[in-house]
Amino acid sequence: MNKTVLKTVLGRNKWFAGLPPELADSILRLGRVRRLNDTLIYSASDCADGMIALISGQIRLTSFSMSGQPSFLVLTSPGSWIGTTSALDGRPHGYDAFAIGETVLFQLSQERFNSLAGASVEHYSAFVRLLCDHFRITTQYLIIHRNHRPLYLLAHELLRLADRHGKRTKNGVVIEMRLSQEDLAVMIGVGRQTINRLLKSLEQDGIVTTSYTSLTIQNVEALERLRASEDPGEV
Repeated sequence: MNKTVLKTVLGRNKWFAGLPPELADSILRLGRVRRLNDTLIYSASDCADGMIALISGQIRLTSFSMSGQPSFLVLTSPGSWIGTTSALDGRPHGYDAFAIGETVLFQLSQERFNSLAGASVEHYSAFVRLLCDHFRITTQYLIIHRNHRPLYLLAHELLRLADRHGKRTKNGVVIEMRLSQEDLAVMIGVGRQTINRLLKSLEQDGIVTTSYTSLTIQNVEALERLRASEDPGEV
């Protein structure tokens, strides 16, 4: 794959875009492109194998409870990096990463990651900053889920998916992803019955329509108003 294309996609990530040119060029030079199709990238128990960025397609990050039920689900967008924590501390990932459909990845192997991170304090600090970015996003996620009701959470998640994965059509913004109601329920931390009820309500109001393979936001402004009107004090 053309290095210019890689740099453009990776540059969507503020962390990579803000790297010193020398370090960014080294990452591009030392990494390799991988093409996968419906394949496990790594499991929760696997140890570090460097850092991975999504170039195109989808990656699902999932963890499971003791009963085998999914308890956490995140869908990454192109330019996102995964595996940073394990690359830094060498411990197992703690979650599964799965390539959905035809997916293109960019991987910096553990050996080459160690070489770059160990080259200077500035390089190591740059990778720690990426970990700090992930920590801040996680903290924000927890605050949102603690202080808002399910309808707000669903609106927030649908708008996020539309921004990162949506395609504008004459009928609205189409999110063409393999997302079941169970998936949405796990993503916002509610039961499937709650998601079913909320989606039906949004459909009746002409805000969204759902099908087996996609979800269409017909009225983005109405969904944004639902998110904006939520009172943080009401749970």
